[in-house]
Amino acid sequence: MENKNLLLEKLILRNKELRPIVFKSFKTEKELDNYTKKNQEKIDEYYDNQEKIEILEWELMTPEEKKAEQELLEKMKLKRDGKL
Repeated sequence: MENKNLLLEKLILRNKELRPIVFKSFKTEKELDNYTKKNQEKIDEYYDNQEKIEILEWELMTPEEKKAEQELLEKMKLKRDGKL
């Protein structure tokens, strides 16, 4: 459990460092393409970390928190489908 908390903190901090690199705006598509090619590894790392963060947050939730989250997701799905 302690390892998961440390890993989660580490991933969150790393993504804070990567965020300015990943979410940078450009005036032209060519500039964006060149930048993306040059920084593709960091961009991929950011999104991989996001997936890991979501998984770790779920694993670290208590059963009550998981139930509440699941209920919220169900309500969101029903609302999206127009059944709520």
